[in-house]
Amino acid sequence: MLTRFVSSFAVTAFALWTLLCLGFWGVIALGGDLLRWFAGILGGDAIARSVLGFLEAFGTFLLAWVWFAGAALIAFAGFMLRQAARNATTIRVQTVQFGERGDWGPREMKDVTPPKSDAPDIDLDQKRLPPR
Repeated sequence: MLTRFVSSFAVTAFALWTLLCLGFWGVIALGGDLLRWFAGILGGDAIARSVLGFLEAFGTFLLAWVWFAGAALIAFAGFMLRQAARNATTIRVQTVQFGERGDWGPREMKDVTPPKSDAPDIDLDQKRLPPR
């Protein structure tokens, strides 16, 4: 049960990390397009547009590496936590039952003493030392 929780947590973290990086990629792509468009309106030459295109590509490359590093870290942490959860000791707690008298606590011990008739007869006087 705990291993499923850890696995689902790791998959959810991976999905959120991917969505976050996709959002940043959208910002980089949109920002690069807007900067190139603005450079074209201001009469920027082809060199300025190519430099802005290079910066956009470099930012996308860095974002891809950051995504890959984060995804690898999440996968490694999920794997290690799953292994730890698999080897964890489970403690099961048993509820206390009512005794015969209706109170809480452990039940009274049964008397397991054998009946007197089955006991061998021991003469305690034989064990005494003789008088001096």
